[in-house]
Amino acid sequence: MSATANGILPVPSAPATKPPRTAAAAVKGAGRWKHIALRIGIVVAVLALGLGAWAWSRARAVPAAPRWVTARVQRRDLDETIRATGTVQPLLQVQVGAQVSGRILNVAVDFNTEVHTGDLLAEIDRTPYLAQVAQARAALGVAEATRAQNRANFLLAERALARAHDLRTRGLNAPADLEQATAQRDAARAAVAVADAQIAQTTASLSSARTSLGYTRILAPIDGTVATRAIDPGQTVAASFQTPTLFVIANDLTHMRVIADVDEANIGKLREGMVASARVDAWPREVFRGTVSQLRITPVTTNGVVTYAAVIDVANPARQLRPGMTATITVDTQHRPQVLAVPNASLRFRPSAPTTAGRGDAGVAAAARPGAGAAAGAADTTAPGMGTVYVVRGASSTRVPVRVGITNGVLTEIDGPGLNDGDEVVVDETDASGARTGGAPRMRMF
Repeated sequence: MSATANGILPVPSAPATKPPRTAAAAVKGAGRWKHIALRIGIVVAVLALGLGAWAWSRARAVPAAPRWVTARVQRRDLDETIRATGTVQPLLQVQVGAQVSGRILNVAVDFNTEVHTGDLLAEIDRTPYLAQVAQARAALGVAEATRAQNRANFLLAERALARAHDLRTRGLNAPADLEQATAQRDAARAAVAVADAQIAQTTASLSSARTSLGYTRILAPIDGTVATRAIDPGQTVAASFQTPTLFVIANDLTHMRVIADVDEANIGKLREGMVASARVDAWPREVFRGTVSQLRITPVTTNGVVTYAAVIDVANPARQLRPGMTATITVDTQHRPQVLAVPNASLRFRPSAPTTAGRGDAGVAAAARPGAGAAAGAADTTAPGMGTVYVVRGASSTRVPVRVGITNGVLTEIDGPGLNDGDEVVVDETDASGARTGGAPRMRMF
């Protein structure tokens, strides 16, 4: 702050003070705030009253009666079927391998080649096996010559022993000479026996060498079609520890079989000899007929699911089925002629509430459902083999207990008092907007 010309600092002036508030002004401000609070209270009270009236009206409002979705009771033939998936396989499939090692010189067949028993499939280089045969034949010749020599020695020893006996009877030699001649004769006989054994051994070796030589020609063991060829000329096969698979031959592709995995819940319904049908994706309009030929007892567990293999023999006259195809199997396990049948949904249906319902608009009143209050929201407590349907009688529905028979997955056989062909049963409900309510939740049995 700069000084004045005479060196005297100016004295700051005192701040202006607000005039004191009067009592009348204070009373006026308090009244204004009370007026505002009163208005707010009135608005809140009106809103609360309106909300309460709306809630009361909603609570007192009678819900629109649901409409019924119905289906007719039919008298018809009904078949119980079991479906499963499996793999198409030939009735007989033989893996052909090499029993000797060597280089492949020639392959006489290819994929899909028709072969008969004894036809040549491939040849292995015979050179080392021809040498083995020659070696075994030579060893046999040596053994036969040795046996001839030992037989000659044996004859000579026999004559020497005879002379020793003659001389001994006349007292012209010592007892030791007779004993020596006898020992020589026995040794010569043993040598002949050794030679015979050697001949048998070399004969077996020759036979083995000839067999190995024969194995160089790989022949078809059955009549059929070459399904797999795993070698080409020039390859070397080694059959030292495990016989390599060179060809796979499928026998008679006009008859195939399907190995199907049947769920453990359905395996008890199958019997050998039942009629079955198969479908494959390659021929969606074709149905291949067959029979159940085998039900295997060994279980197959996959991710905790237990299945059993069922073998179905299927005719394949046009050879449309090929090994490895995935087939869907259908087996008719039971047949019921001209029985009453209803949709499975009617056996699952339970009313949503013990209120009136109608088949027309929601505003049309109808009679109350007998027994609906006890059934609504409750689980099915009927005995095994029993069920419940709701039959439409005029403007109301009647709860009817029924005996349940076989099912084809869509319709179920029933038998109950007062049920006739053409009766209508409830399968579902819809609300006023047309949306399905589904009735009360219950355990699904079908």
